[in-house]
Amino acid sequence: MAAAGGLRSAGWRLWRGRAVVRCQQYPPLRALQASAALRRASDEHRKEPLASSSQQHFDSPPDGHQPEQKPQGPHPSYTGQGGQESEDYESEEQLQHRILTAALEFVPEHGWTAEAIAEGAKTLGLSVAAAGLFHSDGSELILHFVSECNTKLSELLRKEQKLVQLGEAEKKPLDEFLRDAVEARLRMLIPYIEKWPQALSVLLLPRNIPSSLNLLTSMIDDIWHYAGDQSTDFNWYTRRAVLTGIYNTTELVMMQDSSPGFEDTWRFLENRVADAMTMSNTASQVQSTGEAVVQGLMGAAVTIKNLAGLNQRR
Repeated sequence: MAAAGGLRSAGWRLWRGRAVVRCQQYPPLRALQASAALRRASDEHRKEPLASSSQQHFDSPPDGHQPEQKPQGPHPSYTGQGGQESEDYESEEQLQHRILTAALEFVPEHGWTAEAIAEGAKTLGLSVAAAGLFHSDGSELILHFVSECNTKLSELLRKEQKLVQLGEAEKKPLDEFLRDAVEARLRMLIPYIEKWPQALSVLLLPRNIPSSLNLLTSMIDDIWHYAGDQSTDFNWYTRRAVLTGIYNTTELVMMQDSSPGFEDTWRFLENRVADAMTMSNTASQVQSTGEAVVQGLMGAAVTIKNLAGLNQRR
C-alpha cells in the first residue's frame, strides 16, 4: 500500500507538472520526464516508514532524548497554474541542464558525444542510460555549451558597463571594445579547441542550423548593445554582418593556430577589427561586405568539414 501511495503521489505531481507552460530552448523529452518521475517515486518508496508497531518502537527516541533538528533551509519548488507549490520537484529542463553541464568536463576526452553525456550523468548519480535521452550526435551538448558561453560573455560586458557608469573604469574606444569582446568569447573555446571542429561540423547539420544561427546572432547583438550601438538604419545590419564575419573567420584561424597563447589569432583579430573601423559606409562597400561575409561562411563550412575529417582520422 505504501508503494502504491508513493507511485500515485508521483503520478499526481507529474500530471500537475505537465500543466506548467514553459518556454524551452530544446525540444521536450518525455522519456526524461518519465524517468525523473519514476526515480522520485522510488526515492519516496525507500523513505516510506513501515506501519508496524515494532518499527514505530525502534523509531521512537528514548525518554529525555531530543531528536536532532535538521536545518530548515529552502526547498526547491515549482508553482502550478493554481498557484500551489510542490516541494522537491525538479523540472526536466533543470535535470537536462545539470546533465549537460556535468558532461562538459568529459568533452576533452570523449568529444561532443553520448559518451561524454553518460560520464556526466554518472557524476550526478544517474544511470549512463541517460545519454540515450539526447541526440547521439551531441548537438544538445554543443548548443548548451554555446548558450552558456554567450551568457558568460553578456554578464562580463554588463559588469564592464556598470563600472563605466559608476566612474570606476574608462570607456574603451569602439575598436578596442569589439576586439576585447570577441577575444573574450573565443577564449572560452580554448579548453575544447581540439574537439571544436567536430562541434562546428555538427552545428552545420540542417536540423541544428536554426538554433546555431540564433545563438550566434544573439551573441553579436549583445556585443553591439554593450558597445552602445543605437543605429536604426541600414548600418544596424551592416555592423552585425561585419562583426559576424570577423568572429567566424577568427574562429577558423584559431582552430589552426599553433602559436604560443594563440598570439597569431589575436593579431589576426586586431587587424580585422581595424579594417572594419576604417571601412566607409558607401553602398558598394556595404554590398561587397555582405558578399564577403556569405563567401566567408561558405568557405568556413568547407574548412570545418576538412578539419573535422582530419581530427577523426587521428
